[in-house]
Amino acid sequence: MAVKKRHNLAANILTICLLVTFCALLFQVARIQIFDHEKYNKLADSQHWTRVNISARRGPILDRNGVKLADSIRVSSVFADPVAIKNKRGSAEKLAELLNKNPDDIHKLLKKNKRFVWIKRKLSNVEEIGVKRLKLRGVYTRYEYERSYLNNELLSHVIGATDIDGKGIEGVEYVFNDQLNGEDGYLVVERDGHQRHITNVNSAGVQPSDGAGVMLTIDSVIQKHVEDELEAAFKKRKPLAVIGVVMDVRNGEILAMANRPTFNPNKSSRFKASDRRNRAITDCYEPGSIMKPVIMGALFNNNLASPDEEIFCHNGAYKMGSRVLHDSHPYGDLSVTDVIVKSSNIGMAQLAARLDQDKLYGFLENIGFGSKLKIGLPGEIGGILRPLSGWTKYTVPSIAMGHEIAVTPLQFTAAFSCIANGGTLYRPSIAKAITSNDGKVVIKNLQKRSAIRRVMSNEVARDMLNPMLTKVVKEGTGKKAALDNFQVAGKTGTAQKLEAKGYSHSKFVGSFVAYAPADNPRVCVLVMVDEPKGQYYGGTVAAPVVKNILKKTLEYQNGRSPYYNKTMVSQLNN
Repeated sequence: MAVKKRHNLAANILTICLLVTFCALLFQVARIQIFDHEKYNKLADSQHWTRVNISARRGPILDRNGVKLADSIRVSSVFADPVAIKNKRGSAEKLAELLNKNPDDIHKLLKKNKRFVWIKRKLSNVEEIGVKRLKLRGVYTRYEYERSYLNNELLSHVIGATDIDGKGIEGVEYVFNDQLNGEDGYLVVERDGHQRHITNVNSAGVQPSDGAGVMLTIDSVIQKHVEDELEAAFKKRKPLAVIGVVMDVRNGEILAMANRPTFNPNKSSRFKASDRRNRAITDCYEPGSIMKPVIMGALFNNNLASPDEEIFCHNGAYKMGSRVLHDSHPYGDLSVTDVIVKSSNIGMAQLAARLDQDKLYGFLENIGFGSKLKIGLPGEIGGILRPLSGWTKYTVPSIAMGHEIAVTPLQFTAAFSCIANGGTLYRPSIAKAITSNDGKVVIKNLQKRSAIRRVMSNEVARDMLNPMLTKVVKEGTGKKAALDNFQVAGKTGTAQKLEAKGYSHSKFVGSFVAYAPADNPRVCVLVMVDEPKGQYYGGTVAAPVVKNILKKTLEYQNGRSPYYNKTMVSQLNN
């Protein structure tokens, strides 16, 4: 009897245990199926479905004629899902051997508790094929776009560069990043038990929207000529830098802008920051004697001088307060025109003394010195024009000779273009239009051609200054810029560089600025050579460079350029 009771008790306990277990299981099923259904449904989806990013193609950068300067090429990158990889060391070693990477570095990536890590971006074709042949579990390839600069160094300082993710970090790439970028899309794909993607033509997703193109004012043919000439000067003169700017005097459009040293944006990380700097807008220089025509414009504009008036130049030495000014040659009486033609410091200082400080300061501001011209490129500075409160009795004659003021090459090109076009300062522009994916222009006049202000009368610019500057090239310090088929108007400049203890007697900036044709100006060209070795006069180191640029540019624009050949066209379009 007692045994039977013990059996009944055991049976009851077992029944209760089974009932409790069943109820617990029933509750768990109910919780999973009813209360936490959404949670586990999402967990299942995350294991069986994944969202794969589809990169948008970054838009191209084009010159004014539609020549591609920057484009995006589709390439593969390899990534991994560490959670799905069992043999992490073996996978790391195989990938390292193929991709020429350190296996320990890859192994560290694969040990991370993540579902996504990059192994290597932007693979070569051989690497892409090799990764696919390995068929490693949890290792995949994904298409991305790699930025390609089709002409390597050409226009590199203006175009700029992108980072590895395709984001603009310098130049036009940075300024117009939003327009160029586009919007990425995605595709929802199924994964099997081994986490491999299963192709499904009906997979949901959003197609990427490719970026728009940016058309520049730059003419790549003129740009190529400028860069060739700067490169030759850089090798010959061995300076710190050579800078060249070509502007359309009629509207302020930049046709070319180049620097030496330069860099290749396809490999930008290998170059020093100083090589990537666009010195035409980021650096400023005391201009030296190229400043004299600007000051003469202020004199003429205020009726304080006339071209034929004679000035005694004190036979090469002139005491001004406690200072003594010298000319490179001793001159007696010179006409105001010949003060410019022969670049007399003494004559210019005496003429500038007629200007009130207020009037000169206002004229310099009006012509664009001391403030940014807002070309729309990163890093632009406004140069140095000290406030009137900092001027001394020597400031006016110093500025007249191109000292105590510093300008960027872009600023001075724009200022000198005022003389060429009849007295109007235009805002320099570098971007012309936005284009659609199929190359059609959708936004014209991206940077509107805008006249900032009139700074001198047409009579002063064309009837008084133009003949002077033409004579500089015909008979004066700018003879080495003379052309056979076009009349050139220009001015030389040689500036001592300012150091801690005063002006250097061994470091100079040689420059030349000119426009042509003088009777109907179209383009203005400025070349500055910073610290050339050996000869340093602007008429020697810069004028011949400007001459060659003007010659090639004008012949090209007139449709009879022997330099614009099939080889160049092929280079620029391939």
